[in-house]
Amino acid sequence: MASSKKYNRFDAYLLKGKFRRSGFENWRYVFTGISKATGEQKTFFIELYYVNPQISPGEAVIAQKTRPKISDSELQYALAGTLAAKEAVEDEKFVPSYVLLKAGFLGENSRLFNCFYPAEKLSFVKSEQSFKLENCFFGKDFLSGKVEVTAEELLKKPELLCSAGSMKWNLHFEKTVESGTLFKSSRNVWIPLGAKTVFAGIVELNGTEYTVVPRSSSGYVSKGWGERPCENFFHISSSNLTSMISGKSLGKSCFCVEGEFEKKLTGFIQIEDRRMILSGKGLFNKYTEIHSCSQMPVDADGEKLHWCVSFHKKKLVIDIDIYCKTSRMLVRNYELPEGGRTLLEICGGGTGFGEIKVFKKVKNNLELLEHASVMDALCDFGSVDGTEGQV
Repeated sequence: MASSKKYNRFDAYLLKGKFRRSGFENWRYVFTGISKATGEQKTFFIELYYVNPQISPGEAVIAQKTRPKISDSELQYALAGTLAAKEAVEDEKFVPSYVLLKAGFLGENSRLFNCFYPAEKLSFVKSEQSFKLENCFFGKDFLSGKVEVTAEELLKKPELLCSAGSMKWNLHFEKTVESGTLFKSSRNVWIPLGAKTVFAGIVELNGTEYTVVPRSSSGYVSKGWGERPCENFFHISSSNLTSMISGKSLGKSCFCVEGEFEKKLTGFIQIEDRRMILSGKGLFNKYTEIHSCSQMPVDADGEKLHWCVSFHKKKLVIDIDIYCKTSRMLVRNYELPEGGRTLLEICGGGTGFGEIKVFKKVKNNLELLEHASVMDALCDFGSVDGTEGQV
């Protein structure tokens, strides 16, 4: 593809400069697989969260780690009346530093597996143009690896904040619809590198094999980095669109929307040959948007969340409505680079459904250009939560 070389530099990016002491980087891969035994479909995800690597490159420091019982030396501090001061200093210095591998699936009985490694374990293999983390490889067109968390580990380390189980994968992928940087500032960068990505391969979840088939993989790949993740996080994306006008599958279509960046969402929408970029770059690319994520009244289908976005740019209006059952959603946690025992808590699903409408303004009227149903939508909503040292 002509655009692949253009964005290759982002595949090899790793935190630089000041962000190595106070910053994060997040790689995200999402796709669907089908059980060989039952035909059941699951939405899988693999993520890499790299935070403050220069602070403790040789040891994984988890700021959320449960505080141990008071030691003899701390007892002396307490007797001297200075324990509170000592704790304040320790908490100020106690910031995360590690590379975190997240993997799991979204849907009924969602599961998340977390493995923490020292930052120095993540290395670039120049001959293969890929990153290596223990037995995991992240290439520009392939992924392979394994994550396993035992019940015994969780008992000893509740700070892992995940489930017990294992997941193994061997995948190849192609970014069929690519995007450049949608948001860039001195504090944050977000790039949905593979807004529509085709995956193929095998995933083994707790001993059960799932086949990832290109035509139904509904893949998505993105990368972001900066000082800290968005304090109020909003994301929706999908590449499984069907025209409600023609009834045909829109094979070259997809969208992804994310923020809040400076209290605003950015977006990339492609409807067949029409590409719409909502990044606010340049004087002539200004747009307005309104968005919300709200809980719907409980009905026969159970409890659902509703993501609603409306973009207005020059003569275009884009409306997106996505719904997801809360029973099929999972909470993921990310420590902030500054520490302070706070988490970005994101509630996410991979089985969202809804619609997207694209209109053209014609004088005082709106002309409908496309109205498509949306399936297999990735949908996230979250915010920063102070945990006060609790796990």
